[in-house]
Amino acid sequence: MPPTLVVRDREHPLTAAESDAVVALAQEATRHDGFAPLSEQFRLSAGAREVDGVDHVLALDAAGAVVGYAQSRLGVEGEPPSAELVVAPAARRQGVGRALAAALPRDARIWSHGSGASAAAASSFAAALGLEPVRRLHVMGRSLRSGPPWPAADVPAGYAVRTFERGRDEDAWLALNAAAFAHHPEQGSLRRPDLEQRIAQPWWDPAGLILVVDADDPDRLAASHWTKVDPPDGEVGEVYVVAVSPERQGQGLGRLVTVLGLDHLRSLGLARVVLYVDEENVAAVRTYSALGFTDVEVHQQFARP
Repeated sequence: MPPTLVVRDREHPLTAAESDAVVALAQEATRHDGFAPLSEQFRLSAGAREVDGVDHVLALDAAGAVVGYAQSRLGVEGEPPSAELVVAPAARRQGVGRALAAALPRDARIWSHGSGASAAAASSFAAALGLEPVRRLHVMGRSLRSGPPWPAADVPAGYAVRTFERGRDEDAWLALNAAAFAHHPEQGSLRRPDLEQRIAQPWWDPAGLILVVDADDPDRLAASHWTKVDPPDGEVGEVYVVAVSPERQGQGLGRLVTVLGLDHLRSLGLARVVLYVDEENVAAVRTYSALGFTDVEVHQQFARP
């Protein structure tokens, strides 16, 4: 029996119960598969319930329980929408995933997370839907306690380093992020409510958002490195967002803020650090490789040809 599909959007948002059911579904799939089926932005949007440009699709079984979920998000500046979906382990191979995919916008680009057998299954599912891989996201990592050393953080003349301050840096950081990721479908679309969502998370730590600023104008941001430790009491840190103003590129600021962030994460006593980087960002992949990062897994995005 095919699932019943329920569509939610800004005008008809998820109910609190539906949002809770989606979160529980994602957690169940994570425990079963060993990786999160929804990326951070998609999880936050499901929890926020009412977000512009976001549509939700719920798949319900005969008893009305949520056994599948899909979300699509509008692209940036004409880019196609991006999407993610998850099916309850007990409801797989019953047409739920196919029904959810069919309910998404035809031009949506669907993310697949995980590696190994899970990645192979996702590729087979995508091929059955007539989708082809169009984008690859590398998860890279390294030890903070061993491995090749990274260079010292030498701040060039004319620049200074400080950390993020609430009530002072929000707009400047958003402007820097938008400029640095102008052509990035997800990161470039970050807005003030998205930033506030992240600041409200348990892992938020202003000391972990490192800013490189003009020495003579400390409110003018040249580059930043937002580090993350989630869960806060865990042993793995993340190179969350590295942003360099397009006007300051070519001055080594990307490597500088990355090193500053690694120094910060190591000072917390963490064991490892991971990051996510688009395969097409050749310069960033080269920088991270030179700093001792190696591939952990690769995520793919699929779309119709």
